[in-house]
Amino acid sequence: MAGPQRMAPPPDDEDDDIEVTPETIARDRKRRQAEEKAAQAMTRRSWYTRSAVADAFQAAVDDIHHSTRAPKHEVVAALLEAAVGQSARVERTLSKAHPSHK
Repeated sequence: MAGPQRMAPPPDDEDDDIEVTPETIARDRKRRQAEEKAAQAMTRRSWYTRSAVADAFQAAVDDIHHSTRAPKHEVVAALLEAAVGQSARVERTLSKAHPSHK
């Protein structure tokens, strides 16, 4: 019958171990909070547009929000990012249609 096996002692290399102290915990928490705050920085802007366009935008936001349950600010951001991606096409369209370019 085999005797009990002994486990090897833990390595003595202290250089690779991350020391966890109240200070390192507080430092890491502050760093994470700062990163989260920067990622979630939001702003409020005011633009004027036709009522029908604003209503259609609101309806799109509501539809996407209700179907995905994504927060409305994320839906608005995604729609605005999509619009920015189409800005060159919109500029070409408006340049052709605007009376000052005729």
